[in-house]
Amino acid sequence: MTEKLTLSVPPKFKRKAHLLSRRRKKSISALFVEFVEREAKREKDPFEGLDGVWEGRDITLEQLREKAWSRS
Repeated sequence: MTEKLTLSVPPKFKRKAHLLSRRRKKSISALFVEFVEREAKREKDPFEGLDGVWEGRDITLEQLREKAWSRS
């Protein structure tokens, strides 16, 4: 069984993910699952390096959550 996960990414990243998924004939969700599983096997945090991605942005964590939940 799968669960829905909402990701907020820049438009350029979304286009790249879409092109990659078409090239590999897999959904973006499948690509994401493969990525996380591959990184987990390496015993590496798959989200390492994403710390501070919102740093310096004029948005709070609560605003991000509200925005994400409003899309559901």
